[in-house]
Amino acid sequence: MSRALVQIPPGLIAGLTLVSLGCQQSISIEGAFNGPSGVATLMPEDGGPFDDPIALVSNSRDGEIVALDLKHGWLLSTTPAAPFLASLPLPTGRSRLLGDLVAWAPDAETVTVFAADHGARRLVEAPWVTGVSASGVPVLAAPALVGEPSFADNDQSGDAVTAVSLTLRQGAAATETWTLTHNGATWDVIGSRSGRMQRAVQSGQPYVSDGGAFELLLSGAATRGDTFTFTVDTGVVEHDLGGYVEDLHLARPEGLLVASVIDPELAEGHLSFFDPAAGVVVATLTLGPGAQPGRLATDPTGELLYVADGRSPVVYEVLLDLADPASSAVRTLSIAAPAVDVAWQGDGSYEHLFVALAGVNRVDVYDLASDTWLDVNPYTDEVDGIVLDAPPMGLSSSAVAVPLQERSAWGARKTERVVAISSFEGELVFAEGSTGCLAITRDGPDAELDDSAPFSDKSPISSEDLVVSESSLRSIIVNRCGGLARAEAWTATFDQSTGTWEVEGTRSGLQEGRARSDERYISDGGEVSFRILSGDLPYSEGDRFLFYVDDGIMRATGDRDNDGQQDQGEERYEAPGRPLVVSYLAGPDGGGWDEVNRKTMAIWPLLNSDTVARVNVSTGGIEVIWD
Repeated sequence: MSRALVQIPPGLIAGLTLVSLGCQQSISIEGAFNGPSGVATLMPEDGGPFDDPIALVSNSRDGEIVALDLKHGWLLSTTPAAPFLASLPLPTGRSRLLGDLVAWAPDAETVTVFAADHGARRLVEAPWVTGVSASGVPVLAAPALVGEPSFADNDQSGDAVTAVSLTLRQGAAATETWTLTHNGATWDVIGSRSGRMQRAVQSGQPYVSDGGAFELLLSGAATRGDTFTFTVDTGVVEHDLGGYVEDLHLARPEGLLVASVIDPELAEGHLSFFDPAAGVVVATLTLGPGAQPGRLATDPTGELLYVADGRSPVVYEVLLDLADPASSAVRTLSIAAPAVDVAWQGDGSYEHLFVALAGVNRVDVYDLASDTWLDVNPYTDEVDGIVLDAPPMGLSSSAVAVPLQERSAWGARKTERVVAISSFEGELVFAEGSTGCLAITRDGPDAELDDSAPFSDKSPISSEDLVVSESSLRSIIVNRCGGLARAEAWTATFDQSTGTWEVEGTRSGLQEGRARSDERYISDGGEVSFRILSGDLPYSEGDRFLFYVDDGIMRATGDRDNDGQQDQGEERYEAPGRPLVVSYLAGPDGGGWDEVNRKTMAIWPLLNSDTVARVNVSTGGIEVIWD
């Protein structure tokens, strides 16, 4: 068996940075990604030749799939003799627009990757590991020429051109046909799956294609319109599923691939059930008229599949019949808006479906046991979901309970199953599966009176006093359900005509309920609570208390050194994608006295930042950055 070993990728040693995080070290590796979009994991128990968990990330702008060593936080190495060398990427063609993907390992020695290609509207099947050598080293798919290169003298002028040398580079060359067309001076180069190359070929001069897929030296004379062609094969196969492949799910252990597909001509879609061993579609399932299925999620049994719809305000619940997929039962759940993503979460005492709404700053939570929506905020009359500061971009559930930063009054860490939520503003937050509350930091939501002027006293002189809570030792109590209180300034202004206090938040707005002296006040949404004492000297018109609230939400952002500040060079992540939460045992398994060391992390692709981050789900801190 081959192990995924720690290494510094070739050519990337200068780009390796260690950022101090107190007791931690954050690793940054540059030059690995070009528009990362989809993430898939391969765990040792899933098959394949790796003893440690790995991730595969698709690049949307160069058609490459990059392997990551999740345990050590490096690019994967498949060479034990040179563990400092990164494994070669898996190329599929530079013009492909790769999206979601899955890794399929039917045995202990081979791995094949299936990826959605939005450019060609195809499902791409790409062999990655084709076997294991006698010394236990994984053998990666290698390119080979199909037949001999051919020259076409299209104007019948008697020209003749041959290739003095033609070398294919493993890790760069993909299955495609290359056509070189003479333009009267040089050769224009086009790959059927890599597109037009920026540089042209000149006869008699060595040539290296963009990305290094091949090296070539041509000899001989040619005229305008003559062509030179050759075909490369790496085992990559395309499958037409009838439209754009939006998401992929591998139903285990049956080895059946489920794809959500949208036909752009019909403006509707279906689920395709694909047999990866046979390479054929075995069944299709229509979800309903006009359905546009998007991302997929399942419960732990794999029997229930949840499908987001990108056009209609519904989620489809599919009771899978893997023996006869076309007969699978479909139930429709009505939601508030079309969905970007869905995620199932539960621990036996509850079953919740998290629904990320498209174009709405909210994730709603459906209680599958009671068939009702979970009210995340019981202080309001409405049934509320999880309110965000930007539209959600993707969801992913943890398979196990995770120790969080929040502590009880006696210092014990809160442990919860969570759902990672990626938002458009470049943040990753974590919702508790049972309540929908966002996970909070150790200090949690808090409020502080304005240091410079906590009380503005209009004449005549008034008393000023806020009751301090005996339990929290705070005069302003902030709701501990993460996400209910937002980072903002609050004012309580005295209205002498009514003898009440007008309360307003800079983001929450003017509150309907008014505060009264000597009575406990709770804001309309339950965000904050306080009690103003009347004192010996009465309050007068315009007297005002001012305080600031910190939402205390545990979040990952562009703050790469996790110091809580947006330092120079630290910018918000752009076009964040769907995270993938993965958990594995990193130490003892509980058989002895040692505590079980389980690692839970979110692998988070950020397309326009050309970055993939490894986020510690327990702390919200970024541990590794692959740029």
